[in-house]
Amino acid sequence: MEFEERKLHTVIASEQYLVRLGVKTLLNVIGIESELHEVDTFDELEYFMQNDENMDYLILSEDILQKQRKIDCLEYVKNSFGLSSTILIGKQQFPTCVCDHFISYSCSRKEVVDKLQQFFYAPKANEQQEEDSLTLSDRERDVLKAVALGFSNKEIADQLFISINTVITHRKNITSKLGIKTISGLTVYALMHHIIKAEEAM
Repeated sequence: MEFEERKLHTVIASEQYLVRLGVKTLLNVIGIESELHEVDTFDELEYFMQNDENMDYLILSEDILQKQRKIDCLEYVKNSFGLSSTILIGKQQFPTCVCDHFISYSCSRKEVVDKLQQFFYAPKANEQQEEDSLTLSDRERDVLKAVALGFSNKEIADQLFISINTVITHRKNITSKLGIKTISGLTVYALMHHIIKAEEAM
């Protein structure tokens, strides 16, 4: 039985269609495998946070925060969903409610892409484990390399002379240690840590 991953769910919240379209385009460029949901009012976002248990990430544009209550709205997001899984797009950070992840309207394309990659691919602070537990074993690195190169569980099992169930167990351990749930995210991790070479991933 193949290892199945739950697809991530990302909400893009902005009054402006062009902002939502631009974010979706960039997420596609950097290979984010996520079910995307769009909201264009804060009331709609509030309803989403209260009723959707599958919401994993929030990309929040400052324009959707109610103009006279921006800090209150951001505090509500912080208390209802958490800021470690939220990235704010706006003119500047709010000193009384600072987001862990922030993209300024003045950022270059490269800066925006870098910040989005860090947001999606870096493990959340509250999910990080001790350094020892984050270290992959040699066998887990072998499995990660094969996953990043696009091999199926059966192919990995044949290559490494292990059972498919063992492959699935290794993959679950890798996901747990790294906090990365998507194959594209694991591929980026493997590239950044020199487990595979860029030409191998082509």
